[in-house]
Amino acid sequence: MEKTGDLGRRLTVELPAAEIDGQVDGRLNELRRQVRLKGFRPGKVPMNVVRQRYGSQVRQEVTQQVMQTSLQQAIGEQNLRVAGVSSLQPRADEDADGFCFVAEVEVFPELPDIDVSNLEIDRPVVEIGDSDVDDMIQTLREQRRKWSAVDRGARLDDRVKVQYSAEIDDRRVPETGMITAQPILGSGALFESFEQVLTGLETGAEQTEELTFPDDFHEDRLGGKTARVTFRVVAVESSDLPEATDEFATEFGIEGGIEQMRIDVRRNLERELRSTRSNRLKRAVTDGLAERYSDFSLPESAVQQELAQMKAQVRQQYGEDVDLPDQQMRPAAERRIRLGVLLAEIARQHQLEIDPERVRGQIADIADTYENPAEVIELYQQNPQLTGQIENSVLEEQVVDWVLENATVNDREMTFKQLMETA
Repeated sequence: MEKTGDLGRRLTVELPAAEIDGQVDGRLNELRRQVRLKGFRPGKVPMNVVRQRYGSQVRQEVTQQVMQTSLQQAIGEQNLRVAGVSSLQPRADEDADGFCFVAEVEVFPELPDIDVSNLEIDRPVVEIGDSDVDDMIQTLREQRRKWSAVDRGARLDDRVKVQYSAEIDDRRVPETGMITAQPILGSGALFESFEQVLTGLETGAEQTEELTFPDDFHEDRLGGKTARVTFRVVAVESSDLPEATDEFATEFGIEGGIEQMRIDVRRNLERELRSTRSNRLKRAVTDGLAERYSDFSLPESAVQQELAQMKAQVRQQYGEDVDLPDQQMRPAAERRIRLGVLLAEIARQHQLEIDPERVRGQIADIADTYENPAEVIELYQQNPQLTGQIENSVLEEQVVDWVLENATVNDREMTFKQLMETA
C-alpha cells in the first residue's frame, strides 16, 4: 500500500496465476456442458473449441470478479475505511509470478477522539395539553367550514374575493388584467391596512386607495412600495363552523365519536412533537459538530457521489431540465459528507450499535399513520432497503442521544405552538 495524498491510497495486489486459471477452467467446463454448437452433440463440444470461442470473454469476467473480491480482502487486511474506488486496473509486472492489479482508492479521514463536553445544546421541553388538542380540532372545524354569499358589508371572519391593480411611478401592476385575492378578514392573508379598506364593503363595490405594501409581500413588484390601488369586490361570503360533535368525528372516518377523535388528535400531535423535537435536537447537535470539526479533508469521491444524488433529487422535484452548477451545490454536499463522517465516527469510537427495539418502534410510528398498519409493517420487514433507511435513522438518533448525554444541555420549556413556530 502506498499513500498518494491526504486521503489517497494505492493498493498493489498480486495473486497466484493458478487461482485465475483454475476459475477460468471451471467456467469453461460449465459452458462446455451447456453450449450448443452446430456439428456437435449437446455436452460433447471439445474443450479447445469452447476455449477458442469463449476463453477471452470468460477470462475477462473472472479477472474482474477476482479483482473485486481480492480488493475487499486487501482493504480488510489493511484496516482501511474506504470512501470510494477511483481506479481498478490489471498491471503487467515482469517481476510478479502471478496476476497483478492496482487499485486507487480514497479513505475516510482519521479523526481524533470527538469531545463534546463543552458543546452547549438547548433542549425543548414540551407537553401536549388539552388546549393543543382544542386548537387542532378548531383547525379541523375551520377546514370544514361552509361558505355562502351574503348581501351586506364585509365583516371580520368573512371571506372577500377581490380583484385589484396598482399604479407605481407610472407603472401598472400587473401590466394587463387584475390580481385576484380571496382573504379571510382578520387572518392577515393580505395585510392589515388592505383588510381595513375591504371591511364594510359590499359585493360590487369599487374603490381606489393609496396603500403601502409590506416588504415581504408575495408580489415582489409591490413589496415595500406605496401605490394607488384600484380594486373591486367580487363577492362577500360568511361561513358556518361545524360543531365538534360525534357526527363531525364521523366525517373524518373516526368511530367512537368526538372523544375518540380527541384521543386520535392527541396521539398525532405527540407523534409530531417527537419528530419535530428530534429534528430540532439533531440540527442543534450537527450544527455544533460541524462548527467545531470543520478542518478535516473530505474524500472527493464521496462528495461527487453526494452531488450526483442531490442533482437527481432536484431534477425529480423540478424537472429534468434543471441542472444547478456544482459550485452552487458543493457547500451543501460537503456539509452532508462532513456530518456523515462525524456521526459515523462517534458511533465507531463509542461502539454504538443499532437498537432493534427503536427500529421496530420507528416503523410502528410510520405504520400508525396508515389505514392498515400491519400491512405497512410487513412491507418494511420484507424490504431490506426500507429497513436499512430506518436503521440509519435510528443510529443517527442514538449518536444524537450520546452527544446530549455528554454535552452541556439546557432544558427550555415551551408550548407545542412555540416549538412548531420555531421548527
